[in-house]
Amino acid sequence: MGDNPDKTKPAYKREDSSGSSAAGHLDSTGFSMAKHIDRLFPSASSLDNVDVAAANTGHRLHAVKQEIRRQLRAQSDSHQQQTQSIEATKAAIGELYTRISEMKAKAQTSERMVFDITQDIKALDFAKRNLSQATATMRRLQLLVSGVGQLRQFKEQKKYGEAARLLPAIAGLREGFAEHMGVRAIARLDDEAAGLQRSLGSMAFQEVQRGFDAQGLLVGDAELMHQACLCCAGTEEQTRVKDLYCELQLRAYVAIFQIGDDVSQLENVSRRYAWLRRILRNYAEEHAPAFPDAWRMGEELSRRFAHTTRDHLSETMATRDIDVGHLTAALADTLAFEAQCDKKFGIVRRNGAAVYESSGAPAESFVGSVSCAFEPYMAVFISGEQAKFEALVRRFRSEPGDDDPSLNVLASSTDLLYQFRESLRQCAALSTGQAMADLAQVFGQSLSNYARSVLVHALPRISSTTTAPLDALRRACLVANTADYCASAAAQLEQKIIEKVDGPLREQVTFAASREALLSAINSSIGALVGGVDAMCAPALAALTDAPWHDVQTVGDQSEYVLLIASAIEAATSVARVSLSGPRYFRSYCDKLASRISERYMTAIVQCKRISEIGAEQLLLDAQALKSVLLRVPSIGADDDAQPPPTYARIVAQGVGRIEALLKAILVPTDPADALVGRFLLLFPAAPRDVFRHVLSLKGVKPADHPAYLRVLQAHQRQTQLDKQSEVDKQSEVDKQDQLDKPSQLDKPSQITSDVPVAAVPSAYATPDPRSSSMPVHVTGRAPASAPLVSRTSAGRANEHSRFGSTAEHSAHLSPSTHHAGQSQTTFQSTTYANMPDPLGITSGPSASNEQCSDIDAQSPVLASLAANATATRTKINENLRKFMSTMRRP
Repeated sequence: MGDNPDKTKPAYKREDSSGSSAAGHLDSTGFSMAKHIDRLFPSASSLDNVDVAAANTGHRLHAVKQEIRRQLRAQSDSHQQQTQSIEATKAAIGELYTRISEMKAKAQTSERMVFDITQDIKALDFAKRNLSQATATMRRLQLLVSGVGQLRQFKEQKKYGEAARLLPAIAGLREGFAEHMGVRAIARLDDEAAGLQRSLGSMAFQEVQRGFDAQGLLVGDAELMHQACLCCAGTEEQTRVKDLYCELQLRAYVAIFQIGDDVSQLENVSRRYAWLRRILRNYAEEHAPAFPDAWRMGEELSRRFAHTTRDHLSETMATRDIDVGHLTAALADTLAFEAQCDKKFGIVRRNGAAVYESSGAPAESFVGSVSCAFEPYMAVFISGEQAKFEALVRRFRSEPGDDDPSLNVLASSTDLLYQFRESLRQCAALSTGQAMADLAQVFGQSLSNYARSVLVHALPRISSTTTAPLDALRRACLVANTADYCASAAAQLEQKIIEKVDGPLREQVTFAASREALLSAINSSIGALVGGVDAMCAPALAALTDAPWHDVQTVGDQSEYVLLIASAIEAATSVARVSLSGPRYFRSYCDKLASRISERYMTAIVQCKRISEIGAEQLLLDAQALKSVLLRVPSIGADDDAQPPPTYARIVAQGVGRIEALLKAILVPTDPADALVGRFLLLFPAAPRDVFRHVLSLKGVKPADHPAYLRVLQAHQRQTQLDKQSEVDKQSEVDKQDQLDKPSQLDKPSQITSDVPVAAVPSAYATPDPRSSSMPVHVTGRAPASAPLVSRTSAGRANEHSRFGSTAEHSAHLSPSTHHAGQSQTTFQSTTYANMPDPLGITSGPSASNEQCSDIDAQSPVLASLAANATATRTKINENLRKFMSTMRRP
């Protein structure tokens, strides 16, 4: 034991240290006993310290128990403190609740006291208000009783002025007692006041009635009548007084202007308004003091007069024939009268409403009060205007006036438009309703009639015998300018009418038909211009037709008739450029002139008796000269010699092209017939039979021989259709084969080389085409994009042979290579890649086949070798592609 302390002490400390470090593991929720023991005894030699480890664990257990007991004691002490705190809090809350209850009870007591006090105040306030109302009511009742007594006294004494001043006060007091009509005394007093007022109104009416005699003259006291009118203001008696006075004053008017008398007709309508002006003047001088100003008795009298006049005029126009002049004059006087009435009585329009200018109160305008009677009869005015314009157009046609050189238009157009303007001004002063819309239709009809009857009629008829054709051309240009001027004026007139006419009627205003008629006149004018140039060129074209073209021996310079045509065209075009007002019309003239001259030139050639090949060459030269002349037309008279517009150049090219095609067909000899027919089909793919007969006639073929040539033409047409159908069928086969071989296109090298030509085959191994012996021949398995499998070049050559030679000659001239090319669908073409080596040694596309290779093998061993290599390579590539695609399709 004495030797062991030095050895055991270090081990104990280590275990103790290990036990201290393991405290964290013992506190962990994921504690593992096995790992803990492994940590304490990592080796067999460490088992010697098991006692030390056990002692350490015991110490640790003891310490943990002590800590648990300490925590339990602390928790017990804390619980007791919390219980004491809760009890203290409860006691404080109870005390607070007691205080709040006491405060609430005191508040309720105070509220009851305040309520009792306010109840007493409210009762006193109600008593005060009731006493005030009772006092005021008693005072108003006293005033009402006093006023009724005074009113009774004024009635008995006929003091209308004092009664009139008292009546508004009594009316106000009566309104204040409307709630107390249940009281018998008040109800009796109110009835008495109403009865007195009615009685005063009746007395006032009788006073006014006595103030005027049967003729409406003032015979009473104007001041007394004025006071009497004040007594019945605002009652039905006021209306009775107005009716009485207006009836008395208008009684003479009705007697004078009785319906059916001459004085009541439309031509005497101004006398009606003169009578009213005299009555109003008499009213202002004598009768106005008898009526209050607020009644506006003069305005009322004028309004009653307007209504009576309206009824009279309506009945008069319905029973009598209406003269247009009398109608327009009467309507003009009526409109002036309505405007004068508005001005006299201070009625103006503000924000679209009629008001009195002085006060701004709403008013009723006099406008339309009488003139509305004329609206149903404005058709007479429109008919009169239409008849006037028709007569004007007839006069313009029969008596054409002098032209206006300053305006470059016909003088009749300015006269017509001036009449339109005056008529529109007059109609706008009379009516802006349906009458104006109808007048717009009359304007449109008149313009259309003017365009057809005057402008088109004024166009000159130019012929080859016309003495001054250029003056006639200027006349045609003048007509075109006039039509253009009228079309522009029609658009402006339409816009002006739309601005003036009433809103719902604006859609009825249109000048579309008249503009179309004017544009038609412009086209006719340009047609007359072109016809004039045609007439000027007629002698030259006649010289062309009469010339002996079958006897021409040599081709020289352009013919003399071309110079004549050029001179006529230049002179006429210079006039057209200067005289036509619009450049668009000059362009239209140029286009139509080019078409007309080309047609006339073609007709002149067809009318020739016979044309030899040399004569046709001379005519071709003349056609080129004519083309040059026509191309210069747009620049004749211009400042710069610019190029013709593309559209115009295309028109010239098409017109002259037909002429050249006809002449080129004439150049071909008639023997053999296949050559003539083939050339004709090249020039005229549609193969018109009439043109072909013209060619035969011009070449001197007898009519009896025409059927033979027509049969050859028909045979060539059938063969051409068969060739086209064959090409279509072959192309469809190629498309089907491409669809079948579509996967092979994934192989990019094969796709590239399929369109690349192989190296040039030596000429010794190929049979060249007799027409192109120097061209190297190449073999491609697929034709380029611009050609089908059958070479279009070879097919074109074959067609050319079939057109210019007989079938036997064509077969004799075709080389074996050409036949093989047609049979094996192999393209022979020249290429710049002749000396380039092929990357794979082949050029094979999807359309190559063993059949093709066998055809090639019959021609050359080298070609057979190339074809065999191509077939083998293609087969191998397709097999590899099929394997690749099947691999790709596997899931």
